[in-house]
Amino acid sequence: MRVMDHIRAGLISAASIGLLAVPAGAQDIEKVCSAIGGVEHGAWAEFKMEGPQAAQVSGVRFALVDRGNPQELWFELKAATAQGEQVVQLQVPHFPFKGDDVTQGIVKAMQMPAMRMPEQMLGMMRQQMQSNPMLDVAEQCRTSELVGEESVTTPAGDMQAWHLKVADGNDAWVTGDVPFGIVKGTSGESGGDTMVLTGYGNDAVSSITEEPQAMPAMPGMAPQD
Repeated sequence: MRVMDHIRAGLISAASIGLLAVPAGAQDIEKVCSAIGGVEHGAWAEFKMEGPQAAQVSGVRFALVDRGNPQELWFELKAATAQGEQVVQLQVPHFPFKGDDVTQGIVKAMQMPAMRMPEQMLGMMRQQMQSNPMLDVAEQCRTSELVGEESVTTPAGDMQAWHLKVADGNDAWVTGDVPFGIVKGTSGESGGDTMVLTGYGNDAVSSITEEPQAMPAMPGMAPQD
């Protein structure tokens, strides 16, 4: 199995959302950024993707869960991809988080067993995450232009959200009333991709209930202990 291909497929939307979730500007910056920065255990938000990227990733769901130990926090990304459902879980101390904060990782691709990522793979993922601003929304919030407050219609309902414009042409609509802050985002760079909120709540549980197996050794990597 091409494990890294499955993981990349599961994370592709997270990278795009990272580009979309870059808010604010002017004197309301701190108000907007502080409102969208915190996410609590059990929070979840799901989105549908429209545009060219939807052929590969049609929907994503973010959640903060535990795996049976309430003292542990796991960031979970579930993606509906062209290859099937992908779930990636990363153990982190808090949210937002940076790549170096990730201590463990688990991946489940389609109907295959859940597998624990070896340290070599975690190292590769940590490196890729360093450039993903989704992992620190509040920090990235201070680099964009605040257009104003607008009403946004989504499958999750009509919402008041702050419209933010990024220098590279992307737009985001964010609010502190939704976990992870994002109501809608559009990406001009990727040819018109749109991400829109379809649901949210505070009762998330882990999508992976089984005990993960050790991941088979990949070419060029030592076997996992």
